[in-house]
Amino acid sequence: MNLKEYKKIKEFSYLKYCNYLHKKYGVPLGDFFTQNWSPNKKIKRANEGLYIHHIMEDHAIMLGNKKWALQSPYEWQQADKLVYCDLLEHLFLHILICENPHKDKKANQLVGFGGVINFLVPELNDVFSGWITKEPWRLNTHNIIINDLDVYLELVKRFKNKFPKYEQYLYTSLTEKFPIDYWSKKKDKYLFDKIKNL
Repeated sequence: MNLKEYKKIKEFSYLKYCNYLHKKYGVPLGDFFTQNWSPNKKIKRANEGLYIHHIMEDHAIMLGNKKWALQSPYEWQQADKLVYCDLLEHLFLHILICENPHKDKKANQLVGFGGVINFLVPELNDVFSGWITKEPWRLNTHNIIINDLDVYLELVKRFKNKFPKYEQYLYTSLTEKFPIDYWSKKKDKYLFDKIKNL
């Protein structure tokens, strides 16, 4: 997603944006897990730089993780409940969930936030600070967004501004690195300074 596209869709609701991504990339041709809860590798498109997002993650967290997914209906794993997205689009989906969690979400779960804080932002921080992964599939997902730092900063700014009462927590959380030992947090400092000043 580049900045021009973000400006076009930034006011979309969560479900409207999911529909937009269905039109952009198509609906997966199979469910995320098979009926016996094995991952369905046939629907992966990492070679194109795309992830799969569960639309029902506005109801419950970590639906791509078998342990968590088993706590929710299998129907939430079906193809029409999935969307393809690049890393920035994935971050935007989770921000939209944070802004408007579903009214019927699981009461004990803070939907959206974990995806932003624990997974997407740390990886994107390292990517935009120069980290080059040795995993070919992951490199594909990085290469298609590497020129869109401006979009990333817009998304982080939006996230920070929506939740000002958590400002210190968010600053600390938004300046994390991907959990990889050989990539020093010091290498992210330039980007962290930008995030601090958003």
